[in-house]
Amino acid sequence: MTQRAATGTETSAEVSGWRRWIAYVVLTAIFGASCVGLGIWQLNRRAETVSEISRVQANYDAAPVALTDLVASRETSDPEAEWRPVLVDGTYVAADQVLVRNRTSEQGPGFEILTPLVTEDGSVFVVDRGWVDKNTTGTGPAAVPSPPHGVVRVIARLRTGERSIPGQSASANLVPTIELGALAERWGAPVYTNFYGELMSESPAAPAGAPLAKPSLSEGNHLSYAFQWMAFAILGIIALLWAVRRERRIRSGTPLRMKRPSPAREDDADAEDELIEEWRSRR
Repeated sequence: MTQRAATGTETSAEVSGWRRWIAYVVLTAIFGASCVGLGIWQLNRRAETVSEISRVQANYDAAPVALTDLVASRETSDPEAEWRPVLVDGTYVAADQVLVRNRTSEQGPGFEILTPLVTEDGSVFVVDRGWVDKNTTGTGPAAVPSPPHGVVRVIARLRTGERSIPGQSASANLVPTIELGALAERWGAPVYTNFYGELMSESPAAPAGAPLAKPSLSEGNHLSYAFQWMAFAILGIIALLWAVRRERRIRSGTPLRMKRPSPAREDDADAEDELIEEWRSRR
């Protein structure tokens, strides 16, 4: 009876141990898969960043061409055209000018000036005429320069429109983002809905906001982050294998490798033994 109970206890312990190791393997697999997934995500982000850098390098300082040569219609969308300088002739509508709030520069947060430019065929091309600082109270913009009157030739770099921000909406002449569809509804005009332009120059010239900064050409730390996540996945597997090996040695009764005492500690032990023997001989 006692032997059967002992056998049952050993079987139960063995089953419990296997369940524990299955759980460890599953957790390690989940951890490793998560790390690999995050590493791939960082590699994808790096690929996007490298593609954007290549586009900036190819387009930023290119010779300007007519807007219609790159953007055939108001609905045309071509990511490869971003940052290309374009020529646009038209008339500014200063009364419909709006400001994009919470736009930062080296001086801090401020506003960007968006002015509709009506072209010869009646289409509206949105021009970002630069950045202006807050006023002294911080409640609004400082003086906003007016665009030139009459027909003007604008050279601007193409930029793709932005998305809306949940929970934020326009108020008065302030808008949260450069959402071109929302501007088309606001003005009730046929706006280019995929591209707007960052002002480079105007003819005739007029005061404008501060020029916007050139985009960064740095890849960032995506590659190193990817390597780190892959290393974490490998370390998780190594830790599991080490634990399995240690468990097997314990079950087989193989003594674990103990750290040998240093020579200095061995000398101290010998000295203590000599003192003890000397003390015993004097008794």
